[in-house]
Amino acid sequence: MRLAALLGVLAVAALGGCSPQLAPSGQPEPSPTSAPSPEQQPAPSGPHLSAEGRAFDPVADDVGGTEVCDGRDGREALETFDRAGWAELGVAAGEAVLRCGNADGAGWRHIADGHTGDFGELASFVGAGWEDVAWFAIDRALEAPTAVERYRDDIVNYDVLVELVDQGQVERSWMVTVGVGIGSGQIITSFPDEQR
Repeated sequence: MRLAALLGVLAVAALGGCSPQLAPSGQPEPSPTSAPSPEQQPAPSGPHLSAEGRAFDPVADDVGGTEVCDGRDGREALETFDRAGWAELGVAAGEAVLRCGNADGAGWRHIADGHTGDFGELASFVGAGWEDVAWFAIDRALEAPTAVERYRDDIVNYDVLVELVDQGQVERSWMVTVGVGIGSGQIITSFPDEQR
């Protein structure tokens, strides 16, 4: 009966287009349950944006635009990002919350109102939406910052270098800043600044 069960497993695997590896016990080894992380993916072959070891993926990094805040209160949270600590400034790791906010204050509406064109420039090089690139850069800046600087006593700027790479060569680069309130953990703003 054990031989029949093993043959059944092998037949199912062959019909499924895969060939399982057998463990020393003669039983099929379990297949990996997780796909490689974005950091482990090979870089795209054409022009792409990259930040701290991760390439921007227009499909995987696709997010909603400002319409995601339509009908929502400014205090409503859109996303909670992991935020790296920075020992030199005594900033502990934690979370940063992106709220809908308002155009003249802070949050997603503020970023959209003041920096759509700025992020749109980066997005135009890779055929993506400004909001997708902004969200990608915010995530990378908070999770894997290039630098962290104190802006005021209550605000820290997380910076990440975003590079436009084509055929392995860096064509242009921008430092994207994400301002975070230390006490509140709220994302105040984000914007790119081209590096010369």
